[in-house]
Amino acid sequence: MRVALIGDSIRMNAQPFVRERLPPGVSLRAPDVNCESSRSVRAHLDAWLPPGTFDVLHINCGLHDIRYDPGRSHPVCLPHEYADNLRAIFDALTRGGATIVWATSTPIDEVRHNAVKASRRYRADLLEYNRISVEIANACGIRVHDLHAKLLRTSIDEMQSNDQPIDDLLLPDGVHFTPAGNARIGAHIADAILSAVR
Repeated sequence: MRVALIGDSIRMNAQPFVRERLPPGVSLRAPDVNCESSRSVRAHLDAWLPPGTFDVLHINCGLHDIRYDPGRSHPVCLPHEYADNLRAIFDALTRGGATIVWATSTPIDEVRHNAVKASRRYRADLLEYNRISVEIANACGIRVHDLHAKLLRTSIDEMQSNDQPIDDLLLPDGVHFTPAGNARIGAHIADAILSAVR
């Protein structure tokens, strides 16, 4: 089985843990760069993933779309552009015949993040862009991996014995994750990939 990953630094940091969790013989491919926003993914999709070269693709983008760069009054991609980019990305990917798995963007701590970064991100935008992405993925027949919800599990009956609350897994920048957080994300991604081919 040939598996491809597309995503931002969250994907990059979790990727070694995804590889560990996938069975022997699975080929895992991903760009060596941070794929950043939906605009960037749309522009580079053919270079990063030539058509017909994979069986399963796990993809996400959104955290860079909601980023407000210094001095800007709007995010990198406004909601309508984000939606247009996702439709174009999904259309291109589904033509390749692979099983596509769309992941929602991971949780952030906006107070922590905005206190230490020149750029800004807001939880309300994250939730709205996740909502938009799920709506479009469902309309396009794309499988949805609600990674955001998976990471927010807090009730005792849902958590595994070694799970930590999300706040303990976030780094001081409020966006990226500790090694334990990256391992949990990697496990969730690997499970979503394997579930897609069962």
